[in-house]
Amino acid sequence: MKPKVQDLILDAKTGNAEAFHALVAYHDEKIMTLALQLTRHRQDAEDLYQEVFLKAYKNIESFRMESSFYTWLYRIMVNAFLNHQRKEEKITIQESSRELPNPVESISAQPQPDTEVSERINQILMALPKQQKTVFILKHFQGLKIREISDMMNISSGTIKKYLFRAMEKMRFGLKEYQYGRNRL
Repeated sequence: MKPKVQDLILDAKTGNAEAFHALVAYHDEKIMTLALQLTRHRQDAEDLYQEVFLKAYKNIESFRMESSFYTWLYRIMVNAFLNHQRKEEKITIQESSRELPNPVESISAQPQPDTEVSERINQILMALPKQQKTVFILKHFQGLKIREISDMMNISSGTIKKYLFRAMEKMRFGLKEYQYGRNRL
């Protein structure tokens, strides 16, 4: 852990709000990026971002400095996201009687190929089970190592690998129509 960050953490643990704000400033871009990648919706990402730093502020005294502050924030983020997903699933079940979009309007839109592939990747990603989605994003969008993800999510490395493998299988299957003439993903 960097000495400056460590000093800020120690100061924040004593109630120094300025030190905590400096910690937020140091990590806010990475945390917001992760929130956007997980939620794929700006407002939800902002809510999740605020929830993470609010929980961190309330629980800073429980941070034991056994891991990096960044890893601790990620762990809070992942847990908050998974809780958010559970709430969303309950709401979705309750709203299952809503109208489906008009397929004729969808066909007439004719998106550009790059946009179409990006949208398909997003659809597949959003359809993944929450654990697979979270692990996939942390590994492929955030560039974290399997061990870091394992520590963050408190799940064995073997289970992380299994989630990644299954998520990649689903990505390959969902994108096979775009793989003509190209190497496999």
